[in-house]
Amino acid sequence: MPRWANRLAKGGIIAVVLAAVGGTGWLAGNGGATPETPPDSLPAADLSPKEISVKEGSIVSRLTVAATIKADPSIPVRSTKAGTVTAVHRKNGQRVTKGQSLLTVKLPGAEPDGESGSKKKAKARYLAVVAPVAGKVTGMTATVGQEITPAEAVAQLDRGRFQAVAAIDAKDVYRFYRRPESIRLAIDHGPAPFNCRLIAYGAGASGAPPKGGDGGPPDGGGDPNQGGGGDAVEVTCRIPSSQRVFAGIRGKMAITTDSVRDAVVIPLSAVLGENDQGRVTVVGSGGKREVRKVKLGINDGKQVEVVDGLRVGEKILDRAPADDAFDVPQPADGGPPADGGPPPGDEMPGGE
Repeated sequence: MPRWANRLAKGGIIAVVLAAVGGTGWLAGNGGATPETPPDSLPAADLSPKEISVKEGSIVSRLTVAATIKADPSIPVRSTKAGTVTAVHRKNGQRVTKGQSLLTVKLPGAEPDGESGSKKKAKARYLAVVAPVAGKVTGMTATVGQEITPAEAVAQLDRGRFQAVAAIDAKDVYRFYRRPESIRLAIDHGPAPFNCRLIAYGAGASGAPPKGGDGGPPDGGGDPNQGGGGDAVEVTCRIPSSQRVFAGIRGKMAITTDSVRDAVVIPLSAVLGENDQGRVTVVGSGGKREVRKVKLGINDGKQVEVVDGLRVGEKILDRAPADDAFDVPQPADGGPPADGGPPPGDEMPGGE
């Protein structure tokens, strides 16, 4: 290429670059590169309470909680009288039926007759120690010649039965209005869900008789004013013998605590309180608002039954009324709380 042509090509490239730079500057100066100004303000969300109508509906109160499979405690075998073991009829691992003999015990002989002075011993008496329930013999400790008393267990019987135990959170205890209606159990990686018959519910209910009775929540144990020092509330159900399970595995327990049909129902968020008694804001004619006491029934965590105090078709607010005793305004940054206490971070006088 001739030298003049090479210089001409270089000059053309420089001209293109200068034109591009100059054009960008012109656009920036005339607002071409300036982003569009956003609107002055965005529409604010409407958080005010809304009017809703009281409706008729059905509620099924059901709790789903974690459960653990436990083996039933072994049943101890005891002699009804003291004596000496003369024979052991069953070994550990053998199965027995109810009433089957496990041991033979020789009872002590009779004392001599004080009036006649007879030294003749009474005829030896023997006692059969039998199985109180059917099961597999475990923990057999008795041996021939051993002296035993009713206070000590000579063996244990494993009935091979299992139960599912679920602990109930304190916030859900009030949803046990009476004895649970039904229980379904699902075992992790196990058989399909099945019915599980209620054994007991209440404080420390595992392996214990029912507490709480009908018509009210179970006994939570301990003093309610002491912040929960009692036993945890538990629900225990019997696993059918047809189901193959193992102690220690986990599952889910679906407990139906109660149900109602054709009841007056409102959202739980619209009532102050969840059980027994509550308050709602009723909207009357002309928009007049009135806080009214209502009697509450069961709830499913979203809706609650109103036993008395509201009629289908009445208007209420979808937000629960406030309680002045607990509706404490938040303090300004660095300022004292509304109840007159010290500002955040300050210590009370006299403290260490």
